[in-house]
Amino acid sequence: MDALIKIPSAEFNEEVFNRIKSLIKTFGNAEVTISVSNKTDELFRNESKEEYWARLNNSIADIEQGKGTVFTMAELENYIHKTPGK
Repeated sequence: MDALIKIPSAEFNEEVFNRIKSLIKTFGNAEVTISVSNKTDELFRNESKEEYWARLNNSIADIEQGKGTVFTMAELENYIHKTPGK
């Protein structure tokens, strides 16, 4: 299982860090990468309307084909608390 967690820097705090730390424990021997950038803003700033919709439709198709997992923060928290190894 892979996880990509994107959090605005203004919302990143010790509580969020600890939740992520709990999630990481469920992976066992895992690799963690922390990236801080504004590249996302730059990438999409010059995107045409057609490119935006194509990207959005591809993401929807990926989710419908089971290529991702979508859950709320509450669902993530429940998952973390129910998973052995915490």
